[in-house]
Amino acid sequence: MLFYEDMIPGQGTGGPSLRVEREELIEFARRWDPMPFHVDDEAGKAAFGSITAPGVFVLALKQRLIHQLAEPHAVIASMGYDEVRFHAPVRPDDTLRLQFDYIERRESRSKPDRGVVTVRLSLVNQAGITAMSHLDTILVRRKHPASAPDLQEGE
Repeated sequence: MLFYEDMIPGQGTGGPSLRVEREELIEFARRWDPMPFHVDDEAGKAAFGSITAPGVFVLALKQRLIHQLAEPHAVIASMGYDEVRFHAPVRPDDTLRLQFDYIERRESRSKPDRGVVTVRLSLVNQAGITAMSHLDTILVRRKHPASAPDLQEGE
């Protein structure tokens, strides 16, 4: 288990990878984002050279990979995503690898058993091209909780 103390800004770690299954992509797109270039070969070819994955599907693949980590993070909750970017299309048969880069962290001022970490999560394809990235601010358990600080009024 990776705890707050293990998530050092400026460092990162690689994660698992997966192959994008064509039928799963199309089935998902038909249900949740049925734009023609996501579900129809001819429309996809005309627009992008092939069908492409919906952004929400790409985010779901990222989440699946998070839950396949060999050493999971001691996350209590996500506090929100920022800077969500789709840099390159995700296509059937792409292989996507999860990458974590720790950006910043701070101890909780009110709860000594946790801290807040900002991490950049990326999906990198088989050609080494970043297909998607976003910042995630996460609330994380501490391995060695500090004693509770004396809070000033208003903190």
